[in-house]
Amino acid sequence: MNSAHCYGVLGLEKDATFKEIKQAYRQLSLKYHPDRNRDRDADRKFREITEAYQTLRIEQKKENTKHKDAEVAHAQFWKYYDKETAKEVKVGYGAYREELRRNFGVNVDQYEDRPERPVSHKTTHMLLYGGLGAIALWIIISEILK
Repeated sequence: MNSAHCYGVLGLEKDATFKEIKQAYRQLSLKYHPDRNRDRDADRKFREITEAYQTLRIEQKKENTKHKDAEVAHAQFWKYYDKETAKEVKVGYGAYREELRRNFGVNVDQYEDRPERPVSHKTTHMLLYGGLGAIALWIIISEILK
């Protein structure tokens, strides 16, 4: 079954999206399903609709797997992802400057150019092992007081 015939069976144009194809298949399969429709031609029509949908689905999968080069696919994914996230999320200190000045009257420009201090590994280990020690102490005390 060629793709032009498949689109005709599902009652769609050739430029239909996969979502439209799936929706048309679901509607027609419910209409012509042999358990719902006792007409003689319903069984044949249902098989034809299913075959058309399967053919178009396989073509869609082949279309999606044209990019066999993982590096190119990875780069395209991140290019799209970065573009979409930049549209939705705008995070930055500059966006809130005017709001801070208006609400609190603070001069925020003096804090703008301060470099970020690196986190010490010693501090990280102290916090981690100190927290674990506190949890162990709490467990021991709770067991003793039972």
